[in-house]
Amino acid sequence: MAEVVQYHLEQMVGELEDLERRELFTKPELKAIVKKRTKFEYALRRRRAGRADFLRYVEYEINVDALRRQRKQRMHQQGFKTTLSDFSITQRIIAIFERAVVRHQGDLQLWLQFVEFIKSRRRLASGEDGEESDGHSRLLSRVFARAISAHPYESQLWIKAAAHELEVNMNGNAARVLMQRALRLSPDNRRLWTEYFRLELLLVEKIKARRRVLGIGQAADEKAADGGFIDLPQLAEEADDDLMVEKLTEKALAQLDQKAANSELSDEKRAAMAQQADAYLQGAVAQIVFEQAVQAIPDDLEFRQEFISVLSQFADMTQLRQLVLDSIQRDFAADAEARAFLCTVHLGAVSAESPELVDALQRAAAGFKQALGALDTPAMWSQYIAFLAQWRETCAGTDSLRAYLAALLKRAVAAISDNRDTRLSAELALACASELESSHGAASMELLNWLADATQRFSESAELWHRRLAALIAASHDGTVASGAASLARIDSLFSGQALPQAAGSRALWDLWFDWTEQCFGRGQVSVGQVQSRFISAFARVTQQRTVQAVSTDSDGMARLRALLAHLQVRYVDWAWGLPAGCSLSEAVELAHDDSDSEPDSDERMEPQTAGNLDAVRQAYRNVSRQAFPTPGFYRRCIELETDAKQQTMLHEMACRVDAADTQPWLAYLAHLVGLQQLTQASQVYWRASKSIPEDQQPAFAAAYQAMFSS
Repeated sequence: MAEVVQYHLEQMVGELEDLERRELFTKPELKAIVKKRTKFEYALRRRRAGRADFLRYVEYEINVDALRRQRKQRMHQQGFKTTLSDFSITQRIIAIFERAVVRHQGDLQLWLQFVEFIKSRRRLASGEDGEESDGHSRLLSRVFARAISAHPYESQLWIKAAAHELEVNMNGNAARVLMQRALRLSPDNRRLWTEYFRLELLLVEKIKARRRVLGIGQAADEKAADGGFIDLPQLAEEADDDLMVEKLTEKALAQLDQKAANSELSDEKRAAMAQQADAYLQGAVAQIVFEQAVQAIPDDLEFRQEFISVLSQFADMTQLRQLVLDSIQRDFAADAEARAFLCTVHLGAVSAESPELVDALQRAAAGFKQALGALDTPAMWSQYIAFLAQWRETCAGTDSLRAYLAALLKRAVAAISDNRDTRLSAELALACASELESSHGAASMELLNWLADATQRFSESAELWHRRLAALIAASHDGTVASGAASLARIDSLFSGQALPQAAGSRALWDLWFDWTEQCFGRGQVSVGQVQSRFISAFARVTQQRTVQAVSTDSDGMARLRALLAHLQVRYVDWAWGLPAGCSLSEAVELAHDDSDSEPDSDERMEPQTAGNLDAVRQAYRNVSRQAFPTPGFYRRCIELETDAKQQTMLHEMACRVDAADTQPWLAYLAHLVGLQQLTQASQVYWRASKSIPEDQQPAFAAAYQAMFSS
C-alpha cells in the first residue's frame, strides 16, 4: 500500500515545483496540500474504499484548482506560457474518477458525475491557456462508450451520448446510430423514442437553416466533424436483427443531391429526387420513428401527447402534427381524456391575453359538444366540466368571456342533472357541486339537495359526504336550515349513522365531525361525556377497520389507518388538555355506552379554556390504554404534555412496548433516563432494546446511545 501511495505522491513533484515557481502557493500551503493528498491516497488504498472517499478527494482537488485559477487571474498570469500546473490537477481528477469507476463500475451516479466533470472542464477550456477542448471531447466520447457498456439499459446515458455527438462533434449520423442501438435494447422505453423523434427533427432543422444561409432550395449535405465518434463495441444485449430500418437518411439524400446536380439526368429524375428530399424536410424520417414508436408502445395516451409536446417546439411541421393527432383520435376513440386533449390541444399556443382566445375557446367548446355526442359518459362530462371551470378562472379578468363560460357551465350541470342515471359519477357530482356552490352559495338549498342525492347514489364517497356535511353545518349556522336540537340530532345522525360507517378511513371526515363536535361543546350543546363517548367510539370504529384491512394485501391502506388512529388519539389528548381545570374524564367507561344524543346537564355546559388540564390528559391516556390500541404518536404527545418524571417514565415504557423494533421510542426513553441520571435503569433498558431491535440497526442505535454521554 505504502509503495503505491508513494508512487502517486512522486508524480506530484513537478506540479508542486511549478506552483511554487509561479508563486501561486507558498511552501506551507504546498506542504498542507501534500499532507491532505497523502491522507486521501491512503483512504483510496483501503480494501473497502467507498464511493464517498473518491468524491471527497475529487472535491478537494476541484477546490485547489479553483484557488489556483483565482490566484492566477489576480496575479495577471493569464497570458503566460502554459506550464505543468495548468493541466496537472485536471488530469489528476480524471485519474481519480478513472480509479473510482473501475472500483465501482455499477454505480451509475458516479459515471454521470464523471461525465459532468469533463463537460465542465471543456467549458472552462475555452478561457484557459493550454487546455484543448478537442481533447476533452475525445475523452468524453470514450467515457460514454465505457459507461454505456457498463449500463446498457440506462436511457439517460444513451441520450447524453447522442447529444454529445450532435452538439459537440456535429455528427448527426453518429447520434442517430446511438439512439437506434439504444432502442434495440429497450424498445419499450418512452423517453428514448421521444428523444429520437426530437433528434430527427433537429437534424431537419439544421439542414433547413443551412439551406437558408446558402440561399438554395435543395437539401445540403450535413458534414460530420472528423474524429470524436463514440466507438462503442457491439453489446451482447443487442439483437442482430431488430426494430428499424432507416428508409431515408441524410447520406442517401446527399447522394440524391449529387446525382441531381449531374447534367446528364433527365428532368423527371431530378423532379423525383427533389420530391424525396422535400419529403425528408417535411419530417418523413421523424414520421417513420413515430410509427415505429406507436407499434412498440400502442396503448399509452400520455406517450402520444409527448410527441405533440416535442412538435410544438418546431415550426413547419403541421402535417406531422396532424398525423399524431389523427392517430390519437383513431386509437383512443373511447377514451374521454384523449377526446378532451384533442378538443383543447390548440389552446396551448394561445395566451390568456390574446385576441384569438375567444375563437379558440369557442372551437374547443364545439369540439366538446361533438365529443359528448359521440361519447356520452360520466368521464367525458367530467372532462368538459373541468375544462370550463379551469378557463373560467383563467379568464377572471375578462367579464364577457367569464360570463360565456359560466353560462356553458350552467347548461352542462343542467344537462347532467336531467340524466343523472347515465351521466353522473362521484367525481362528476363533486365537480357539479363546486359549480353550484360558486353560483348559488356554500349553504344554498340547491347545493344541499344536489349533495343529498349524490350521497344517496355514491354512499361510499368520503369526499361527497364531507362536502354535504360541511354544507349542512354552514347552512345551520346562517339559518338556511333550522337550527337547534333537531338540527343537531340530524347532523349527528348523518355523521354517525351514514357517513362514518361508509367511509371510516377518511381523516377529513373524522376531523369535520370532531370540529363540529368541539364547536357544539363550546356552545354548551353537548357535554364532556358525549364528546368523550364520540372519541371512544371513533377509536373502536377505526380499530375495527384496521382488523378488516389486516386480512388484505393493501399495506398502504393499513399505514393510512394506523396514521388515522394516531391522529384521532392525539386529537383526543389535545381536547382533554384544553378542558377547564377541575373537569374530569373519569366516567369514560360508562359514558362510552351512554346515549350520546341526550341533553347535557346544566353543570356540564362549560367553556373550554386555553390552560392545560393535566389531570384530564392523564385520564385520557389511561382511557386509551384500556379501550383502544395506543400508537407511538399518541404516547409522544402525552410525554410532551406530561410534567411528572415518573409519569413520563411510565409513558416511555408503554411506548416502547407498542413497537419494540422501532429505535426511536427506545432512544427517547434512554435520553429521558440519562437526563434523570438513572444510568442503571438506562443500562437495563439498553439491554432490552438490543434484544428487540433488528440486527442491521444495531450499530446506528449503539452509536446514538453513546452520543448521549459524549454530549
